[in-house]
Amino acid sequence: MGVGANSDLIRGSDFTGTESKRTLDGMIGVTQLLDPQTFFTVNLSLGRADGYLSDPYKVVELNGRLVPENRPGEKTKQIVYLALTHYFEAADASAEVSYRYYRDSFGINAGTWTLSWHQKFGEHFILRPMLRYYQQGAADFYAVRFSGAPEFYSADYRLSQLRAMGYGLKLIWKPHPGLSFDAALERYEQQRRDGVTSPDAYPSATVVMLGCSVWL
Repeated sequence: MGVGANSDLIRGSDFTGTESKRTLDGMIGVTQLLDPQTFFTVNLSLGRADGYLSDPYKVVELNGRLVPENRPGEKTKQIVYLALTHYFEAADASAEVSYRYYRDSFGINAGTWTLSWHQKFGEHFILRPMLRYYQQGAADFYAVRFSGAPEFYSADYRLSQLRAMGYGLKLIWKPHPGLSFDAALERYEQQRRDGVTSPDAYPSATVVMLGCSVWL
């Protein structure tokens, strides 16, 4: 179980002074050993945010003019996470498949599938290839441009219908039980799903990560 809270002060180009934002998140999870080589995990997370939830650097076209976006001042979210991990003794490796379902009061529903393989080489090395697929629907107040007098409006592509693919390799070296180093190379690509948002709005990236973990 876990709980987290944040209180932020925000300065932006579309207002003077500061705005506030408060978030509260809670999580409860269970991991069940199914047999000596398999375990299953399920987590439920709930969150609530209120205050200034717009992006202070985003503008939209409203009735032919560029104006700051306006998102609702309150958001709730629910997340369910499921994962199954199995160890293959003959290969000295394990596979993990997971699914994460997300929904919020902005109207966004999203799902993430992840598949990874953890292959041991000798006593000290692990190679982990990974594949991740993500898909989401659009927020209720998303559009490329607006007319009339809508209550809320945003043209932030991150709130649009989109899909994303991630894949890569990670090498882990454990020279000591309490020490590990890792290096990863991953590719990330986003694509539109609505046929309206410009495809140039969606980024792609090649990411290199280096890490070190110490257990005391």
